Amino acid sequence: MVRHAVILAAGLGTRFLPFTKAIPKPMLPIIDTPAIEYIIKEALESGITNITVVVGANGDVIKNHFTVNKHLDPSKISAELREKIAFSDNVKINFATQCVLNGTAGAIFGAREFVGENPFLVMNADELFVRENSSDAPVSRQLITAFEDSGKCVVGVKRVSPPEASRLGVVVGETVDERRTILRKIVEKPNICDIVDPLVNLGRYVVKPNLFPILERVAPNKNGEKTLTDALVDYTENEDVLCYNFVGKRYDIGNKESYMRAVFDFSMRDPRFERFARKRLLVN
Repeated sequence: MVRHAVILAAGLGTRFLPFTKAIPKPMLPIIDTPAIEYIIKEALESGITNITVVVGANGDVIKNHFTVNKHLDPSKISAELREKIAFSDNVKINFATQCVLNGTAGAIFGAREFVGENPFLVMNADELFVRENSSDAPVSRQLITAFEDSGKCVVGVKRVSPPEASRLGVVVGETVDERRTILRKIVEKPNICDIVDPLVNLGRYVVKPNLFPILERVAPNKNGEKTLTDALVDYTENEDVLCYNFVGKRYDIGNKESYMRAVFDFSMRDPRFERFARKRLLVN
């Protein structure tokens, strides 16, 4: 059973400067709720009971958000707001600090003491997923089920348009069926003319603890970073890695256009703002 999650929230978020000069990117608000709260809720809804958030140098902002604010007088805010704040006050989180931002492999390795010898979910804190239908399982739950059924490490993937795929990591492997592919390699930001099947890896993974030695020794990429995806490709030398084509809608919170789309789409689903959002949609 997968009960642990490591949430990667240490990035600098340079595409959102100057906002991210002092405030971590996962704290960007989706209306009035930081994006990282939605990431944590997805983990909890997927059966995760032990959450570790890997933060960077400005991680105190995230830590403070998930700590009771003693200066906030509950009697002066509405019951609705008290209920919302109760989530961030009461959710239990471990924090690990990535002092040197040397890639996702280093971030995950720094959470090893909290994960122990257990399989765990890895979540990018700047990638937000929502159900396409109310009956769908959360994306992380879909990957956990695929892991529990197969016993293999799992990479969350999705088919996208070739232009979008050219900005991401394209999965190359052996197709098992519509949902499953056995990973052979990941081509980062390929030339659009070379993309045959635009299946890309996105920010959700389920891995086993025997990945840790590979995370430690994986070679740096051309940017000098040690990445989880490179470690998973190295891992395939000894064990198969399963790519699972999940059902769900993705928002890249690190991309300004995608972030604004997330705020608008969430507004359309929020009774407080739906009328305003629809009015603006008609105007435009």
